Amino acid sequence: MNILQQMSEEMWTDFTKNGEKVLDQALTFDEWIENTMAAGRKLCLNLIRAFLEEADRKFKESEIRKHQFAIKDIRETTKSTLYGDFTVKRTYYQNKETQDYFFLLDEVLSWQKYSRMTLGVKARILENVAGHTYQEALSMIPHLGIHSKTTVMNIVHHEGKQLPNEPSVTEKPTKKPIQTLFIEADEDHVAYQDGTNRFMKLVYVHEGYDLTDSRHPLINPHYFTGNYLSGDNEELWTTVLDYVNANYQSERVYLSGDGAQWIKCGVDFIPQCTFILDRFHLRKYCKKASVGIAGLDRTLYHWALAGKTNFIQDYFKVRFSDPIVTVSQCQSLKQAAKYLTNNAVAIRENHLEDYHGCSAEGHISHYLSRRLSSRPQGWSLVGAQSVARTLIFQLNGGNITNFLQMEQQKTCKQEKIIRFDRRLNVRKNIKNKYYEQTQVAFSGHLRGQRSLWQHSLQAGW
Repeated sequence: MNILQQMSEEMWTDFTKNGEKVLDQALTFDEWIENTMAAGRKLCLNLIRAFLEEADRKFKESEIRKHQFAIKDIRETTKSTLYGDFTVKRTYYQNKETQDYFFLLDEVLSWQKYSRMTLGVKARILENVAGHTYQEALSMIPHLGIHSKTTVMNIVHHEGKQLPNEPSVTEKPTKKPIQTLFIEADEDHVAYQDGTNRFMKLVYVHEGYDLTDSRHPLINPHYFTGNYLSGDNEELWTTVLDYVNANYQSERVYLSGDGAQWIKCGVDFIPQCTFILDRFHLRKYCKKASVGIAGLDRTLYHWALAGKTNFIQDYFKVRFSDPIVTVSQCQSLKQAAKYLTNNAVAIRENHLEDYHGCSAEGHISHYLSRRLSSRPQGWSLVGAQSVARTLIFQLNGGNITNFLQMEQQKTCKQEKIIRFDRRLNVRKNIKNKYYEQTQVAFSGHLRGQRSLWQHSLQAGW
């Protein structure tokens, strides 16, 4: 109480002095507010420090500590929080039975070893990194005592890559009966530090578009992302399938995309699934097919949707035989002809019941490209996936702070199990050691090799 009273009096004295300066026009009102907030943060951090040190002192003086734990040292540590840095002294103990060393406060508060930041700070940095650069992510936390972009990178590479494609769910979801379920997929082309471009794939499941809203938002969307390589497509679609089976009981599923092979293979994993080519890429290749003839792309577009493949094939025959077509135009025509022919069935499926279109290209631009590829940046494999997973984790309703706390609790629990197993092994080894020595001694007694204490036992001393 004396500490609290002293701190409160000091804060009140500074508060009234600054208030008088405001009245004398020596200090602006906004500066007064800022100084008061800074003093309040400092007071709170000092109270936390005093409370923790007092708790550590009480345990140090307790009978349990004196009986089971030895004091080895008193050390300081500085922790960076969302409201500033504070330094606290804590006692370093040794377990007299297991000989293990530990800080009581660190274990009670689940502080990570060799980490200056609290989990709240790491979570806030990850939230900021999802939409801003590493330096901007630090600048958005005004009272943080850390200014290194490398620190942000380490957090993204370590904590960020732990984030799953779905938030942690404590209760088993109930299956929702639905007539039509929609899955849309596309990829972003991300530049990496080794000079290559790789896909950052995005798949999302939803129940359709809300046509009552002018913006036509998705109904209950759930997102999946990752830089899955060609051999990992099975892992991606298995994850999507697990989510669909756990949450829905659908009569049919529509899968939309640009016709890439990794998207089409989703039909092999999702039951009752039909692939539909999205109209954005249909228009794109119709424009490519109409190269040299202005306005013909609309006609080709309607022919493709109507399933008039014969008209389209005749058109390409005429264009390929046209002597005025240049080499570059012929190359564009070949690409368009191959694309429209291979996806003819998927194009006609646009007329299926309840199908409203595909917005995958817009999702890629709005979410992934805005952070990963719209600026001249070179990513590492871990960094790109971690940033994408952080963004998607938040879109799926996940709380990064809660997730990191749960992971930290799991880590602490595993460490306790390992220490417990180590103690059991030590006791077992000691037991085996004395058991073997006893066996050796009594086997020698049977052979007539008696020591002094064995002669004494035989003589009845």
